[in-house]
Amino acid sequence: MSLSLFFGKLNKIPLYLFLFLIPILFLPFTSDVSDFPKQVLASILILLSLIGWLGKGICAGKLILRGNKIFYLSLVLIFLSLLLSSVFSILGGISFFGYPPDITDSFLTILLFLISTFLFINSFETETEFLPFLFFLLLSGAVAGIFNLLQIYKIFILPFDFAKNSSFNTIGTPNSFAILGAVFLPISLILTFSSKGYLRTILGLTSFIFFANVVLTNFKTAWMALMVCILVLFIFGFGKENKIKVSFAALLMIGLIFSLFFYFFPLSLPGFPKLSPEVSLSFNSEILILKGVFGEGIKNLTLGTGPGTFIFDYSKYRSPLLNQTIFWGTRFANGNSSFFDWLLTKGVLGGASLVFFYLLIIYSVFKHFSKNKAKNLIEIKLGLSSGILGLICASFFYSFNFTLYFAFWFLASVLFFSFSSKTTEINISPPSRTILTNGILMFFIIFTLGLNFFQGQKYFAEVKYLKGIEAFRAGDVGKSINLLQQATGLNPSLDIYWRDLSQLFLAKTNLISQDPNLPSEEKRRLTNLAIVEGAQAINQATNILPIDVANWNVRGFFYRNLVGVEGAGELSLASYQKAIDLEPTSPFAYGEKGRIHILMAQDFSQKGKKDLALESLGLAFESLKTAINLKPDYAPAHYLLAVVYDQQGKVEEAISKLEETQIITPQDSGVAFQLGLLYWRKDKIKEARQQFEKALILNPNYSNAGYMLGLVYDKDGEKEKAKKEFEKLITLNPQNEQLRKILENLEKGLPALQGVVSSQPPISEFPSEIQKSQP
Repeated sequence: MSLSLFFGKLNKIPLYLFLFLIPILFLPFTSDVSDFPKQVLASILILLSLIGWLGKGICAGKLILRGNKIFYLSLVLIFLSLLLSSVFSILGGISFFGYPPDITDSFLTILLFLISTFLFINSFETETEFLPFLFFLLLSGAVAGIFNLLQIYKIFILPFDFAKNSSFNTIGTPNSFAILGAVFLPISLILTFSSKGYLRTILGLTSFIFFANVVLTNFKTAWMALMVCILVLFIFGFGKENKIKVSFAALLMIGLIFSLFFYFFPLSLPGFPKLSPEVSLSFNSEILILKGVFGEGIKNLTLGTGPGTFIFDYSKYRSPLLNQTIFWGTRFANGNSSFFDWLLTKGVLGGASLVFFYLLIIYSVFKHFSKNKAKNLIEIKLGLSSGILGLICASFFYSFNFTLYFAFWFLASVLFFSFSSKTTEINISPPSRTILTNGILMFFIIFTLGLNFFQGQKYFAEVKYLKGIEAFRAGDVGKSINLLQQATGLNPSLDIYWRDLSQLFLAKTNLISQDPNLPSEEKRRLTNLAIVEGAQAINQATNILPIDVANWNVRGFFYRNLVGVEGAGELSLASYQKAIDLEPTSPFAYGEKGRIHILMAQDFSQKGKKDLALESLGLAFESLKTAINLKPDYAPAHYLLAVVYDQQGKVEEAISKLEETQIITPQDSGVAFQLGLLYWRKDKIKEARQQFEKALILNPNYSNAGYMLGLVYDKDGEKEKAKKEFEKLITLNPQNEQLRKILENLEKGLPALQGVVSSQPPISEFPSEIQKSQP
């Protein structure tokens, strides 16, 4: 094989693989099973193809560029605006490679799409060479479509837990596939009518699969995209040239009727699958965030906050009205619209470059069809035009993922290839130019190797991270810590790894303290070591990404568990204050500040510092009131406010507040338990019994509630019931000597607490929010 032939194959084969694999690729070995593997694959295939294109040109002694200068200008403008936005990003270097909540919005991903667009235009000589590409793409899309249909009807053929969910498919979500199906459908139909024999049958089935996905998903934006596609075909398909057949026009009319009907009347007909709604921000919420970001200064207005930063913009500028919804604690990684997401993160400069590219596409379509310049393969060009214009429309109403962006840039490249026969030949045969091009080729070879090595490290770090999370869920904290430490070694620049590692060390301290086989001195040594390592991990996370509110919330939680140790309370309060600065409309950090002040007040009381304890309770009251003002139904703040009243000796006010809290959260076993405790202290035994019984109904393994219910039964003279409760507790807590003493008293007919010092539950439990905050 000649060198020229080798480079030619290296140029084209990766592009075929890229087209076929992107719609169907997912890997179950990372936390992001879809977009991240697609990015890794794209970085390998596209850069290999680029090396092939350069090598082929060097062997031929010339580089041939297809298309007019204004098209390349539009790509350069997008690249420059993206580069500047990334350089000045609030995320720093992370914007270049992507932040896990939205790996698609990164300098690397968009650069790969720009390079792929360049390669698709300049790697082929004739229009017919693109027909196999379209077939491969549609076939891959049909395979993904069959899988999506099985998923939405809950026919799960894959063994992975994440795949046993009707919202999972290889594209992203059912809605994202519906949009993809809507823009692929006209292309597939046109190829069906243009083909014969078995190929026509295959393409006909492909068209049916796309249409079935659009109909059964019944997503409004997909119907809108399909309407745009059909209208484009009608506008440019009729006329003197009769560019589309009458039978095809009748099919389009049926499609238009379907689109209009379901767009305005989104009915769920019998047999339609029941899909969970895809939650996204409203248009008004995104505009509010946009105003907040642009109002910060000329830099944000011009360049945005940088690729991948939407989640941080959302935290800082989200509407306080979201606190009145069930999504108040959700941090959205993208908004309502791809276009407005782009404008927000890349600024006016980036938005203008994208609008220029959109307008160039629209102008090219109108120019070529209105003046009948498209002569060859005119029906296919119509299908491509309708598809790209449908995607442009959808980008204003839906946030694109990796595959939708992939489809957009591919269709754009095919369109410009088809519409422009103009070529520019660059002679590189002179020795000086040969040296330069050889140097460029070597640079790209080294760059490709380096990038893929780096991407490989990131990928294996993700594999270790996911295994670590699975080990933690299986109860193996030691193995989980080891795997996450390996992940941080492979990719030390990702704050999520360090953040979760800190919580694992905190979990390790709990295991050490509960280990009956360890001597006290060894427990103390191992606990101190775990605390130091945990503190180093969470401080590393905040150093890597100080703009992430999650890092400060976890740092606050970490030091909250150490309140009583000198300086821990202050570090926790400072962390939550930083979280408030980054997410000012969330009640969470205010509530946690209130919690810390309560814990510090308890610590001060134990040390005899009553004035400081009262001051801390006053500060807790202020923080909790602010949390309730932000979210009137925020149950944790109401509960903690009751604790403040109780600590201040205002037991009646505490009971009243907890009764109010229980109305807000009737299914909260913790609230029922705490209310029962207050009733117990006020000698309201009947009410206390009701609350402890309710707590156990809600959580049958709630040991503290069982303990107190056993005491209530004992006080009511129901000794057998009391014995049964404490026997259950013994099985759950076999090492607890106090429980054994109580059970011994009951068997002798004595009061349960005779000879027992404490009347409070001795069994340590974590509140639910701590467990939820663990990885």
